[in-house]
Amino acid sequence: MEENRPRGVPLSPKTMVDSVADWPLHQVVDHLRNKEKDERPSTVFVTCRSTIKSLSDVVRDIATMHGVSHNRICGWLSYHGIMIARDDVTVSRMSSVCSELRQSSLLADDTDTLDMMNSLLPYSPRIQDSMFYRLSVYDWVASEFEDLAVSCGVPKFRIIQVFMSKSVLSDDTARVAGIAARLSSEVSRWDNWMEKRLGMLEGLYSGAEK
Repeated sequence: MEENRPRGVPLSPKTMVDSVADWPLHQVVDHLRNKEKDERPSTVFVTCRSTIKSLSDVVRDIATMHGVSHNRICGWLSYHGIMIARDDVTVSRMSSVCSELRQSSLLADDTDTLDMMNSLLPYSPRIQDSMFYRLSVYDWVASEFEDLAVSCGVPKFRIIQVFMSKSVLSDDTARVAGIAARLSSEVSRWDNWMEKRLGMLEGLYSGAEK
């Protein structure tokens, strides 16, 4: 990166010059609150069939703490979440392996390998609420998570919730300490699951090459 390049984080991903993955949530909130005064990007609703248990209550508490609506804080959490996901080495590698595996299988009409890739046991939260829940997210954030969800073998709403949880945990969680500990355990479970999934996909790719 050039030293004289301005450091900032515009809303548009095409003009992003500085990662926010390592920022605490309150810094992201302050940044987006100011940016949205000049630019309010379009949003979409992502429908969830279930949630990580109590995540919806944590999100509403954070919205109250920052004096904004539930929909707005969801947009900010998911924005922070996609930045964290972009820096996730395991997820990035998995996307590459899935792409390579898909390309080689299509070339060889290897439907068995494609079926195996698409049928690996998907991650699901250890403790979850079966409930209808809608997340308001920037449309480009939803699009990026859609692609990552395919590689990670989960519904889009599932991966958004995980990385929203990582965003929550980036900040001071004293006021929700008990639930924060469980969220931390859950995201660790996700990370472990994805590492194992990556290993299986790499093994599948190695086998398909023989």
